[in-house]
Amino acid sequence: MPHILVIDDDPLLRGVIRNVLERAGHVVQEAANGREGMALYRQACSDVVVTDIFMPEKDGIEILMDIKKTSGRSKVIVMTGVDPRDLLGVKSSASLLGADRVLTKPFDSRTLLLAVEEVLKPVPGSSGALSQAGVDEQRKYQRFPVALPALFGDGVWAQAGTVVDISREGCRIRSSDEVPSVQYFQVEIQLEGPAERLTVDLAVMRWSRQGEFGLEFIRMAPESQARLRRIVQRCEETCATLHGCESAPDPISNRRHGASSEA
Repeated sequence: MPHILVIDDDPLLRGVIRNVLERAGHVVQEAANGREGMALYRQACSDVVVTDIFMPEKDGIEILMDIKKTSGRSKVIVMTGVDPRDLLGVKSSASLLGADRVLTKPFDSRTLLLAVEEVLKPVPGSSGALSQAGVDEQRKYQRFPVALPALFGDGVWAQAGTVVDISREGCRIRSSDEVPSVQYFQVEIQLEGPAERLTVDLAVMRWSRQGEFGLEFIRMAPESQARLRRIVQRCEETCATLHGCESAPDPISNRRHGASSEA
């Protein structure tokens, strides 16, 4: 019998979800915030975690990252609604960070039960790894060659490298050190001025090979988004001047910046 953990700071919605799942035959635990939810998860690893994104103590993106780093078995269903804080496309970010399903509020009981049923189904031959071919197929934006010093790490350690190409939503880094084994990064890219940096608060590794790896930008502050936009626009202008390339319209200006498939 599947065990499901429901994490949401709305007691009414949490109670409704629990009632729906228990009537369907699932064993359900519930938590009122992210910190309490992760404490319950560590006590007994659930088959499925259903979590809201915006919560006190610990948000749903942090919960998703923690679970995916510590357990390859548990499935995560993320719930979110239209929210003014969703400046970076958290629904897309949740999918890229490993969410098995993303439900947009409000949703009905059938949608919830169908999502749970789908994530509990075994996927034959699924390794969870993304091949380089898969990355190539999912690219949406042109990459431009650059040579920008960068520091990257997990917030505790950092190592140096060089950004050798960049796009609207990702970059490729070359490093003389061994390619890190972690999946999530903080990145600082040095730009033209000594005090000007492009800071990426959260990036995810999409592929790696000897001495190189590709990152997708998941979360960055608005000023860094503007800097990234300027970098790409300058690259497009240079490309158009030197090679006669047509400069594509900038989708960042008319959509929320968030996760996509470029690395």
